[in-house]
Amino acid sequence: MSGGKLTLAVVPLTGCGGCEVQVLRTFEKYPELYEKYDVVYWPLVVEAEEMPESVDVVLVEGSVRTKKDVDVLRKARKAARYLITLGSCAGFGGINGQADYFPIEENMKSIYGKEKLENSVDMLERLYAPSDVVPVDYVVPRCPPTPEVLYKVLTAVYEGKRPPATLYSVCTQCPREMREIKQEITEEFFKKGLPGPDVDPKTCLLSQGYLCMGSVTIVGCGAPCTRAGIPCFGCGGPTAEIAVRRDQDIPVALARIIATLAGMDPIEGGEKVLKILEKVYGMRRFYTFTLESEVFRRKPRGFAIRLLAENRRAQQG
Repeated sequence: MSGGKLTLAVVPLTGCGGCEVQVLRTFEKYPELYEKYDVVYWPLVVEAEEMPESVDVVLVEGSVRTKKDVDVLRKARKAARYLITLGSCAGFGGINGQADYFPIEENMKSIYGKEKLENSVDMLERLYAPSDVVPVDYVVPRCPPTPEVLYKVLTAVYEGKRPPATLYSVCTQCPREMREIKQEITEEFFKKGLPGPDVDPKTCLLSQGYLCMGSVTIVGCGAPCTRAGIPCFGCGGPTAEIAVRRDQDIPVALARIIATLAGMDPIEGGEKVLKILEKVYGMRRFYTFTLESEVFRRKPRGFAIRLLAENRRAQQG
């Protein structure tokens, strides 16, 4: 765009608000964005009670958990020229989706002591990522996105360009060296819990038997967890290849990587490693931030929908 400002709205759904804070930090760190955008709606910041009927760019954070979320999201989609989701909740359902392992009534009772509260919001039967409900122009994952990433996205959109695609994993920002696994991959190889003082500070945690998901998680966070000796938990969401390819899934891709590091065939060996991973950790561990996304529910070899079905059957006796 040459000259003038674009209008900008920030729409929160069901979430923690962390992505909104990151938008605030982005404008503080890059004040030149005020010359490009005019914020016309943002409940956290401006006094406008209603979103305009037409907005150039709408940023959506949070997941779709209530009927109000659906109405707000549809209104945002109708108004927006570009609708961009921010964070893992808006991209893939986020950690909020873990609640769907249990019926709504059971969740309410465990928290509030009763199955329904007076004047409580109308909950949907399950949680959705915004892109499962309305068309989305761009997905900016991570939990939460960094100001540097948000600045690049907002600048690209203002200039009429596509935001830069991210094709790599957290491993590309991790200083640890991925090394060959020289022992047989058995249940005993994998360790539970956090690394102790005996961990090699220079070697990849996955190579040492810790369940680090950096190799299957999208880059952009700077790998602060692995730098501090904590395995990546996958909060940023999956790499683009895993999200796009129908034959890929998070635990499947990770199992193939481990098999390759151990000198095994990535397909046949990967199947063996996958069974061990499931036995040691359980498949739920791999979908902490992505369980409710249709991206994973509809994969032919996906485990997400199977997990939910098995859990519900177990609850029903």
